[in-house]
Amino acid sequence: MHRMFVLFGLVLAVSAAHADILPEPDHGPPMATVAGLDFMIQSVEVKFPPGYTKTAQTVILTGCTHGHVNCRLARSKSLIGMEVVSVDNSSLRPEHGMIQQIADAFARKKGTQKVTLELYARGSEGSPVKVAFASR
Repeated sequence: MHRMFVLFGLVLAVSAAHADILPEPDHGPPMATVAGLDFMIQSVEVKFPPGYTKTAQTVILTGCTHGHVNCRLARSKSLIGMEVVSVDNSSLRPEHGMIQQIADAFARKKGTQKVTLELYARGSEGSPVKVAFASR
């Protein structure tokens, strides 16, 4: 009987080693429109060798308000669908609400000050791109 419990424990340990590790939950709103840009939290699977995967939450620029200056800029640079990596050179952190950090950065800017977003196209060979958006 003891041998069966040991074997069962070993099976559980091996299966847990291959299981996906749950992402840190984002502590903010799941979506928002800020300064004419639409953002949404999405889960992506990140693969590590050898066969290890992890699910991570990320912010995606999902769309924009037609006619807004930031929308024209986002569309001209084909940014819709890209992952937001940082805002004003600060990495987004799920424990602080990633979309909330973006909204706060836009709210802090006055007048003609710009908010710089660093965006990345997951699955591409390209590097992240930094774009300065109007704060309003």
